Amino acid sequence: MSDNTRLLRALRLNAIFSASSALMMLLAGPWVAAQLGLTSVMPVYVTAALLAVFALQLGNIVRTRKIHDLEIVGIIFADIAWVVGSVVLGALFYSSLTATGLVLVDVAAIVVLYLAIQQIRGLKAIRRGAMA
Repeated sequence: MSDNTRLLRALRLNAIFSASSALMMLLAGPWVAAQLGLTSVMPVYVTAALLAVFALQLGNIVRTRKIHDLEIVGIIFADIAWVVGSVVLGALFYSSLTATGLVLVDVAAIVVLYLAIQQIRGLKAIRRGAMA
């Protein structure tokens, strides 16, 4: 597998997961809000919109196959921020989350962490290849 292929595969999976999450949040916004203990559905819809934009950006990178280190590092940082935010918000608002809400937050964070790790590996492989 080429170095670019490893990174592009991780980005493609991230795009699919982000788009799927956004779609689920849009279609089931009130239910998601209730699972997260939110009194308004608006934060769910805003998050869904931001995830959709993120997914489109990832999809564009995969489609064009143009890899810019700084952009990939930004994506990795965004994924890590999602994971850290999930942990912090889960800890702070634990009592507001339903059991299902806690599972949703935890599973999403685990998937995003896995994708970030794969993106880091892919970027490192590209950098090693460029130095050889």
